[in-house]
This record gives sequence, C-alpha cells and structure tokens, in this order.
Amino acid sequence: MSFLSELMDNLKAAAEAAITPEPAPTPAPSGETRGADPTPTPAVTIVYGSDPPFNGICMIQGAGFSTEKHRDAGMLYQLPVLLNGKNASQELILNYLTAIHGALTQTTDYSSLSTEAAQVINIRTTASPSILGREQNNQWICGSSFEVSFYWRA
Repeated sequence: MSFLSELMDNLKAAAEAAITPEPAPTPAPSGETRGADPTPTPAVTIVYGSDPPFNGICMIQGAGFSTEKHRDAGMLYQLPVLLNGKNASQELILNYLTAIHGALTQTTDYSSLSTEAAQVINIRTTASPSILGREQNNQWICGSSFEVSFYWRA
C-alpha cells in the first residue's frame, strides 16, 4: 500500500469517527444502566470517489504539490482533499461535513493520521461546507475541501 493510500485511509477513519454517534448505554431489565454498545457505526457511509452515494459522503484527493525540499531529500507537500455529501436533509449533511472539518482541523495530535512515510503537520479548511445544488430525487448536494500539509520522508 502506498503512503498516500494509507494517508487517505487514516483521514477517512478520522472522518468516520467524527460522525459516529456516541454509544448510548443499554438499559438493564431492572432499570440500571449497562455498558454501551461496543460497535457504533458512522451515521452515513463515506466512500472514495467524486460522487457521493445516496445519503452519503465521498472524499477524493486532489493533485498535491511540493512546497519545499529539504537536505535529507524529504519534501513538504500540500494535498487538497475534496469532501462532498448528499442527503435529503440539507441541515443533516451540512452538519456532518462541518463535524468532519471541525474534527480534522482542530486536532492537535496528528499521530493517528500520519504514516511511516508521511508525517501530517497541519490540516486546514480551504472551502467550508456549502450547498452546491439539489438533484431531481430531492437529495441536496453539499461540497467542501480541506488541505493536508505533510512531510514526506524520502
């Protein structure tokens, strides 16, 4: 697996975590509270590609570019990532995209996003989530993008 594929997988996992609801405790028959469901699932499906699925989100990498070359032959890269969503509720899909942007851009620990070959340095929103249009099947289409700055270790 290439480091870029691994980096995208890590970003997808972080995005899914941002929209996965907190597990609710399960009530016991006696009225006491048991532990939470151990396997909560994301609220919507996130796939790779440019076309979001019905009631889902897609993410696709743009063309990245090098901004600096270092003496150790490593390079600083900027990687744009597009994040688009589709849902019957424009409020819901905008909330999901906003939650993903918030989780990725406000983190201070990038270790879970970094790979052996690429160290994530920063993530910033380049286009805030906004409505792009509405399909004939009443699905709202929303789009956004963010930029991942990472150091590639040669």
